Amino acid sequence: MTRYAFGDTDLARERLGLVAETFREPTARLLADVPPGVRRYVLDLGCGPGYTTALLLDAFGPGYVTGIDSSSAMLAEARMRVPAAFFVVADVTAPLKLPAHVVFSRMLLGHLPEPERALGRWANAVLPGGALVCEEPVRYRSTRKVFERYEATVTEVVAAQGATLWAGPALDSDPPRCHRAIDRIAEHAVAAGRAAAMFWRNATTWRGAPDLIAELQDLERANPDETVVWEIRQTCWIKR
Repeated sequence: MTRYAFGDTDLARERLGLVAETFREPTARLLADVPPGVRRYVLDLGCGPGYTTALLLDAFGPGYVTGIDSSSAMLAEARMRVPAAFFVVADVTAPLKLPAHVVFSRMLLGHLPEPERALGRWANAVLPGGALVCEEPVRYRSTRKVFERYEATVTEVVAAQGATLWAGPALDSDPPRCHRAIDRIAEHAVAAGRAAAMFWRNATTWRGAPDLIAELQDLERANPDETVVWEIRQTCWIKR
């Protein structure tokens, strides 16, 4: 089972709630732009506590949406949040047993040791005319030194699990029998205090340096009038 570097503690799930609220709009726009077609069976890979699952139901329901995650703790929360969906504990890097009209992942490939291979397996599960939809951060832009320190540290944490945090290049190649329908960089401005809120909770989960955590907490409290700009690569393939 592929291990999520950022854990599934209460604090980790709290951080994912902040992530979901922060990136809801660009994800909703991407899902709205997926080419039309039969979208009855939908898989949400690495669904965590179900925030993206809810977005998929909004975009493609009514239908059958199944969330897949390696954490039973995450899925326990997901079942309460999205009772209309189905959830299963499984490894997202293993061949998918459920064929689907839509296979979706957000900020997942950066946690997998072989992202290109995972994409190929996901594409195998997409039905003809179906869509494989992925979002991966390319980078974020800020002049804050504390964010540079955080980025360097979190990159090392993910690398220790055999993965690459910035996995956007994994989207360069087209999976077998798939043609690219969407490939764009969405720029999304996030308040610096909100970014700090997500970052210190993450650093606490993997026992980051206390001075780094304290500086990020101070920044969240100060909530300065500035933003951090995320560049998010949004890609959609249609299965031939």
